[in-house]
Amino acid sequence: QAEVGTTFIYITHDQSEALMMSDRVAVMNNGLFEQIDAPRTLYSDPKTAFVAGFVGDNNKLAVQTVPSSGDFIVRTDMGLEFHGVPVGDIGAQCTLFIRPEAIILEPDKETKGLNLFDIVVRNILFDGSNTKILATLGASENEISVALPQNQQFAHIKVGDTLRAGVDVSSCKCYRSTGEDVHEKA
Repeated sequence: QAEVGTTFIYITHDQSEALMMSDRVAVMNNGLFEQIDAPRTLYSDPKTAFVAGFVGDNNKLAVQTVPSSGDFIVRTDMGLEFHGVPVGDIGAQCTLFIRPEAIILEPDKETKGLNLFDIVVRNILFDGSNTKILATLGASENEISVALPQNQQFAHIKVGDTLRAGVDVSSCKCYRSTGEDVHEKA
């Protein structure tokens, strides 16, 4: 492509391939373009719930908006509240998307701007260069996924451990509920 110096259109279902090879990626849903953007922008700033759920891994939580005089706040069915970022027109029912790699385990108590919550480790999935924890939010039975850094900082974690976790408010993206199944509810 670089040698020829011309534009190529590449059609694929392989997200990694599309994100690595492309200057711009078009995400389609039912024959319509949901978003056309640079790969980094698609990943970090999805404009619709479909794009957020399609590009990369996400934890999806069914939430309700909480009336507030300032910040945007949502609440899960079990009462856990998150400050977040509304994307588009938000209704009373919405879906909160949090990427597994955005979750910080055992955050420094001095760190500002985090939503804090407890997780209970249910499973540790080791895959060579990637390790993920499957955990539940507090006492709920609904799982979330947490990506671990590969620096052995969390090698001490075991199944059954309760850990403090946090996620930056800017990483909590909320979209209008589409009525589609939300796999993880808390």
